[in-house]
Amino acid sequence: MKNNYSIKFWLLNAVQMIERLAYWITIIQIPIYIAQKDVPGGLHFAQTTKGLIFFWWALVQNLTPVFWGAVSDKIGQKRSLFISSIVIIIGYCLLATQREFLLFLFGTLVLGFGLGSYKPAIQGWIAKEIEGRNTSLGWGIYIFLVNLSVFAGPILSIYLKNISWQAVFFGSAIIFSLNLILLSFIKYNYSEIIRNKQIFKELFQVIITPKIIFFILIMSGFTITYMQFYETLPNYIFDWSDTSSIAKYLPDFMTSETVRGRMIAYEWIYNLNSGLVVLLVLVMAKITNKIKITRTLTFGILFAGLGLFVAGYSQSGIFLVFGVVCYTLGELTVNPKFPEYIANIAPKTNKSLYLGIMNISWAIGLAGGGLIGGWLYKHYAEKAYFAKILLENKGIKGIQLQDAFIKAQEVTGMNAAELTNHLWQIHNPSVIWYPFLILSILSVIGMNYYSNKYDR
Repeated sequence: MKNNYSIKFWLLNAVQMIERLAYWITIIQIPIYIAQKDVPGGLHFAQTTKGLIFFWWALVQNLTPVFWGAVSDKIGQKRSLFISSIVIIIGYCLLATQREFLLFLFGTLVLGFGLGSYKPAIQGWIAKEIEGRNTSLGWGIYIFLVNLSVFAGPILSIYLKNISWQAVFFGSAIIFSLNLILLSFIKYNYSEIIRNKQIFKELFQVIITPKIIFFILIMSGFTITYMQFYETLPNYIFDWSDTSSIAKYLPDFMTSETVRGRMIAYEWIYNLNSGLVVLLVLVMAKITNKIKITRTLTFGILFAGLGLFVAGYSQSGIFLVFGVVCYTLGELTVNPKFPEYIANIAPKTNKSLYLGIMNISWAIGLAGGGLIGGWLYKHYAEKAYFAKILLENKGIKGIQLQDAFIKAQEVTGMNAAELTNHLWQIHNPSVIWYPFLILSILSVIGMNYYSNKYDR
């Protein structure tokens, strides 16, 4: 296999990097913007409302590729990317301007449709450029470059958030707009398109294959866990994690002053994740190059599940950091191997179709994970909710969630750190991570069975 990749491959990766940079500027902040009760200027929606928004957003964003992948193969990936780019820009602008639930939800759905139609087109085009070369290294490079953007996203996001919440979303729109310029310079061979009007018949025939159905269900377990790391864990860190013992050794730009003292800015916790991916993904690609892909996926799913559990098991910042490292080892193993496996089993003319179908796993995992995570967090982990219960037990009713923690401090005479520890001891919010650990173990068992049955 050849290791040299075309200039088009590198340009397409640059396009993907811009898309991911814009996305991560928004996605790292949006759980806090939507539902964190003690953040000025946020929407202050309920955690279950956040879960509902993420449910519909994830459903649209991850079901769109299932049919749009087939469309992209037929109209050409370049045309598909131009269409989806316009929709994405509109979506970011809607998030910046709408604060009512239904209109904000509509903005996420527009953005989700744009991102969902974008993904199979860019991945399908990259898959064509990788074919005939070292696919493991090619997808490793893809994940490496994506995570350079993921690493830069939170840093830029902090800067934009300090301007305003609206600057976060408009900033994403402006940065993403650069892709319209870059795409216009990338040549596309439309003569390779096979004009077949039965694209949805082909799609259906692939989806109903028992092998594909089983693989989708197994990977849905991983994507549910993945969803919690990016949608639920930020609120959990904000509410419970005590990273003060580590923060005192870090420069000021990596820390944040909170009501409980100086902590690591949670965005930098996520930069630990993306930074490790950048450093290790190509090494991991080389190590796993000759290992059966499904075996590698088994390892990755297990480490991701264990990492998420450890990150939330204790209030300790040491546990959090160790859990994030463990989770990252799983994520950087699964993320490049997932599309590589699908691209390898796909016919040359249907790369986008097959890569679109894999998003059914993301639709199940991210949509279902959004609802499950939101419900579990509201009832078993939200600090403001526990503070309200404490007040109600003392006969004080009618306090809004965003005011409950401060009022509870006044009533109990405890400072923020003491009250947080008190609520932790009473309610043990770490219980929300047990279901996801069990689900990850079931996925590992399923992948091991799949490997033995379909991937000998």
